[in-house]
Formats: sequence, C-alpha cells, structure tokens
Amino acid sequence: MRIRSAFVVVLFSLLATPAATASRSAAETESWRAQRERDLKSDTGWLTVAGLAFLKPGANTVGSDRDSDVVLPAAAPSHAGELTRVERAVWFTPAAGSGILLNGAPVEGRIQLQPRDRLVSGGVSFHLHESGERVGIRIRDVNSPLRRTFKGLRWFPVRDAWTIEAQFVPYEQPRVTTVANVLGDYERLTVPGEVVFQTGGKEVRLQAAQSGKRLWLIFSDSTAARETYRNRFLYADAPSPDGRVTLDFNRAYNPPCAYNPFTTCPVPPPQNRLRVAIPAGERIYRGH
Repeated sequence: MRIRSAFVVVLFSLLATPAATASRSAAETESWRAQRERDLKSDTGWLTVAGLAFLKPGANTVGSDRDSDVVLPAAAPSHAGELTRVERAVWFTPAAGSGILLNGAPVEGRIQLQPRDRLVSGGVSFHLHESGERVGIRIRDVNSPLRRTFKGLRWFPVRDAWTIEAQFVPYEQPRVTTVANVLGDYERLTVPGEVVFQTGGKEVRLQAAQSGKRLWLIFSDSTAARETYRNRFLYADAPSPDGRVTLDFNRAYNPPCAYNPFTTCPVPPPQNRLRVAIPAGERIYRGH
C-alpha cells in the first residue's frame, strides 16, 4: 500500500519551521534536563499529584475524612462537599463552612464543573480528570510525600550519536489509533505517519502521533525495566518539506507514571516497542 503523501508534508511545513539539521550542544541539552527537573518539582509539577478517584453515578462525598468517596489529603476539610455525576457531567456542592474556592473565588451553591475548573483549599486542589471513558477527580497537594522525598532524575550522558536524522513517511491519510494507558483505559491519537531511521545496523520505524505542531513518539526499547522505564516520550519538530526530521534521543524522557502511581500515561503501540537498545535520555527512576 502506498503511504507517501505530499499533502501531509506540506501541511507540516506550513504549521512549523523545518526540522533542525545541526545537533544541539551538550550544554543546551543539560540545561533542558535541569529545567525539566525544576518543572517536575514545581508547585504545578507531576509530583504534586496526590490522588485519583473515579466517580460513581450519583452522589460522591469529598473530603479528608477517610470514609469519603473521594478522599483528600489531611490538610483539606474533613467534609469539603459533594460531587454529583450524571453520565459525563459533574456538579459540586460545597459543604457549609468548608471554605472551598473555585478558580480563586468562593463557591456559591451548586455548580457544574468544567475541565479547566480548579477547586482549592490551601495547598490542596482537585479537578475533573478523564481516563478513557471513566470520569474521575485528580487531586493535587503541594506538600505531597512524593514531592518531599523525590530523589532526582538520572540520565545517560549526552552523546551526539543519539541525535539522529530520520525520514518522515506520511500515511495517505492520518490514522486515528487507539492506545491503552497504564490503567487499562484507552485513548485516541492522531497518527499522520512514521519516522524511519537506522540504529545498530537495523531499520527502525516508529509511529508518530501529532501533538500540535510537533511529532510525539511513545516508545520503549530493549533497555526497558533494567536501565529505562517501560515507556518513554520524545518530541520532535515537524518534518522539513523533504521529510527530514531530527530525533534527539538525548531528550527522551519518562512519563509521570514513572514516579507517580496516581497519573495516567499511554503505553507504546506494538510497533513502537523496539527490540534494539536506545541507551540515551532519561534512565529509570530509583527513588521508590
């Protein structure tokens, strides 16, 4: 089946600048790695995710009381209110005197929650989160134990050999692919094509999902579970007009579920579970 399509290449060339041809310096990559760790440890980083609860239909109590349907960290009110789920819609009714804020303002009566809404009490917040077809509540705590005890990221040394010039091979039409996440739920990704390159004398073909103006690679390799986490992410700039794309595996990194059991991350599609070794980028986290 013919999978070449000039349309997709032209589309990408209009969306973004051509892929870089020169390798980034080691200093630039080390700076990027340091910023990644700062982001991870920030007040809004993945280490502050402190819980995930899926809502049953109807009323769900929420608060730090251990008998709540949605249990919040101890710093939150024991009875914060009630979440009511009707199919995929969710309403919140605050408990009297709970002091819960919605997007920085007091909550007055029953309100329907929107995806961007944040309910806050001190350093604890919670908001809607969907995993596949399930509707839940993601809980954050700026004083979470994971954040306080985090031991830092580990990386392979930066090597120019792992900045690879690949070729983007578009499908005739972008495909919608269903992938599982670590909880067994499913999500859909738009996959415009594959990136093809050589490593260790072997041709590798990775399905590349579209993420805004960039390509998103979800992959694993033969170092997984020993030196690296079971799945890693890598972003690349859009292909140049002739289909070239730079893959800098020195910037391959772990998804949040490598450190935090309350996060949901997609697993690699079968084609992206490589039998070759890619000893580059972020190593497995040893802090647990």
